[in-house]
Amino acid sequence: MPTINFNEQNIHYTLRLDKRRKNIQLRVLPTATVEIIAPGKLTSAEIEHIFTAKSRWLTGRLNKLSSLAANPVNQQLVSGAQLLYKGEPHTLTVLSGNSKPEVVLKPAEVIVKLPINNTEAAPVFMTEQIVKAWLIDQAGKLFLDKTKDWAAVIGVRPVRITIKDQKTRWGSCSSLGNINYNWRIIMAPPRVADYLIIHELCHMLVPNHSVKFWEQVSRFSPDYQECRKWLTDNGKLLSRIL
Repeated sequence: MPTINFNEQNIHYTLRLDKRRKNIQLRVLPTATVEIIAPGKLTSAEIEHIFTAKSRWLTGRLNKLSSLAANPVNQQLVSGAQLLYKGEPHTLTVLSGNSKPEVVLKPAEVIVKLPINNTEAAPVFMTEQIVKAWLIDQAGKLFLDKTKDWAAVIGVRPVRITIKDQKTRWGSCSSLGNINYNWRIIMAPPRVADYLIIHELCHMLVPNHSVKFWEQVSRFSPDYQECRKWLTDNGKLLSRIL
């Protein structure tokens, strides 16, 4: 894989040709590899120019990846690891010998009880399945109650509320009044969860992202810009596991 010296470090990059494109696009992959998507072949000089022109953007993306890699939260699901829940890191404790799968929430701790006699012999996916099912269940309870509360405040009536497993969207509201939430938001701070609920409910008033829409959002979530920034800065952290 070719490399380029960028900000005094060697960065791997790939070049993917797409004749349908009119412009050059850059993507920073989770591996810190830069993918260049171009309509035709590029010379080494042209690639260097692209890196120079996008220097500020690339530096920001690479720094975020570096910070994410250094953050111990949501790295893995084993005893002693850190799991984000409602915006706070919780230490994960995995125990064996329980009659059935169970998750117990304590202050700053999430205890996972496995239906197996030896935690070392338990496959990792067993812990992952139990934790994911618990988080989805917690998200369902939280979002159902909060959506009803905020709907009454905003003055709308959603038809259906669904918890979904999505990697790229936090929520959505259909023209029929059906609202979907990404269960991973259960890991975000409560004020961010409230913002997302308000955001989707306000789409029942204004079905677009016009100035009028954001005016409605700001009525009920004055700090919505800070919440949006939190999701932008921490979105990959929420999706890193499960």
